[in-house]
Amino acid sequence: MNILITNISRRVYLVDFISDIKKIYKNIKIHLADNDDYTAAFSYKKISIHKIPLVSKSRNAYVNSIKKIVIKNKIQLIIPSSKYDLEILSLHKEKFRKFNCHISVSSNKLVKNLLDKEATYFLCKKYNIKTPRIYSNIKQIKDKDLKKKYIQKKKFGHTSIGNLIINKINTNHFKKNYIIQDFIEGRELHFDILNDFEGNYLASCVKKKISMRSGETDKAIAIYSKKLEELSKKISTSFKHVGNLDCDAIETKNGSIFFLDFNPVFGGGYPFTHLSGFNFIKAIIDLRKNKKVHLPKKPKIKKISKGISAHVIN
Repeated sequence: MNILITNISRRVYLVDFISDIKKIYKNIKIHLADNDDYTAAFSYKKISIHKIPLVSKSRNAYVNSIKKIVIKNKIQLIIPSSKYDLEILSLHKEKFRKFNCHISVSSNKLVKNLLDKEATYFLCKKYNIKTPRIYSNIKQIKDKDLKKKYIQKKKFGHTSIGNLIINKINTNHFKKNYIIQDFIEGRELHFDILNDFEGNYLASCVKKKISMRSGETDKAIAIYSKKLEELSKKISTSFKHVGNLDCDAIETKNGSIFFLDFNPVFGGGYPFTHLSGFNFIKAIIDLRKNKKVHLPKKPKIKKISKGISAHVIN
């Protein structure tokens, strides 16, 4: 099986994880695509690398570039590794099926909703999933709540870039392409929820975040409870996403869990899921091979920390 990981960037752990699967399925061939010649993942030997254009420069050029790679190399499975090409790939996934290529990506409608924080709020309200309230103007905030904590976020932001905690809100905080949201205090959680290609629940892993770096989980420990599992299943059946859903949440002192963000992709928290015993990558490959998926119910409880590595790119 030929597998293409798009926009691989610095997520070299995905390459390592698939390389491990090659010990089981020896016929797997890995292809990596990115727009940057200095991408760390391009340092790997005996792995095919492909230079692709930026999605932001030309969506048509991007799709045509991926199409050429798929046809020439008989790619059977595409796994996106960033949010940048999710929308464009979701638009074309049925077309790629004609080339016997499956893309592990959700529907275009869901992708667009989850990349837009305002649309995400209304989606959560529709399915009764707890999420912090958002405000479009200061008139929606009662006088007694003007001194409460709020958070300002970019409507289409990622990795916490541009987030601002507000201690005393005023009209100047309401800006175009930003949202104002209730600030929720508590312990930070990260969910990875895996669905099959039809949007059916397969497994989930929840981690308690110990620390963050540049908007991504840096240190964490896997946790389990029936409540967390049932909550994962509720999100799975509500959203009907495809592949992995990366979710950030806050658990308050009284045990309420509020979801902050959903990214329908393998995000920065996935290594903690994988190393806790949930090999979601192999599960997706097994699905593509029409094999039965075997995943644990509970994680191996491990404290895990990310490191830094350097790569020589020739």
